[in-house]
Amino acid sequence: MPRELHLSVIGVPDSGDAERARFARALRRELLAGQVEDVYHRPAPLPEGAKGQGLEWAQLVVAFGGTLPPLILAIQAWLGSHPGRGEIEVEIRGDKLRLNGSTDAERARVLEAWLRRHEHE
Repeated sequence: MPRELHLSVIGVPDSGDAERARFARALRRELLAGQVEDVYHRPAPLPEGAKGQGLEWAQLVVAFGGTLPPLILAIQAWLGSHPGRGEIEVEIRGDKLRLNGSTDAERARVLEAWLRRHEHE
């Protein structure tokens, strides 16, 4: 059974909804070209009386069957190769981590600790 990783494209401080949605579409295409089972937009609540289904355009759910580290490294690499795209928040089972493409030592320790907490999921 595939596991799910939730992603929220934060962008940069002045990113608007349209820009964040554009970043999410680009990241979705990149992830689907890799080793994941599916990537889809998170459903959103609809206003009273609305019909259909709403979507959170800057939020993705990644269904994957492999291990978590290669997926996180792919997201980090995507951020690193696209300067100016800001941050992405990843979440698994309520545990959140913000990725921003940086590779400094402190960030690496935080990432390693987060991955260790989820190595058997």
